[in-house]
Amino acid sequence: MDASSGVRDGKLVMLVDDDVESRRRARHLLELRGMEVVQASNGMAALGLIQRLPDSFRLVVTELELPGISGAVLVGALRLFRPDLPVLCISGSRTGAGVPAVAGCLGKPLQDSELHAAMEAVLRGGTTEWEPRFTDVLSESATARVRARFAVGNDLVEAALELARVSERGV
Repeated sequence: MDASSGVRDGKLVMLVDDDVESRRRARHLLELRGMEVVQASNGMAALGLIQRLPDSFRLVVTELELPGISGAVLVGALRLFRPDLPVLCISGSRTGAGVPAVAGCLGKPLQDSELHAAMEAVLRGGTTEWEPRFTDVLSESATARVRARFAVGNDLVEAALELARVSERGV
């Protein structure tokens, strides 16, 4: 896929899901809505793509329960790098690693009308109720350390790994 046309049109979406069939369905639904989709099967791959093309993506749609770094950690790292980037979560269980079941997380299999309504809301500047707020979970000093580490190296992947380590320790 040539991502450049999606970038020009402001319709490029990062889709992150480790389940091939779910990713295929989500891609199809997003394309029906005129979006161009770049896919990643895990959070590390998504972070690498987003770091290489920082201003290209209009939206991230991510599974919360990903192998390696969770979708919640992915979103936490994105907030360091692109705090303005709209994010939607999807989950087969409507819960995510470290995130309780809440409204605003789209269940699988995705339904076109539900996805469309959620996309419209976040693209208009709305927020989702599920989105993890690491400052609620982590101490202020731990959050500051992660932000400082990111600021020094500007490495999104390293910041995500640090977020994962810190959130596991709960410090």
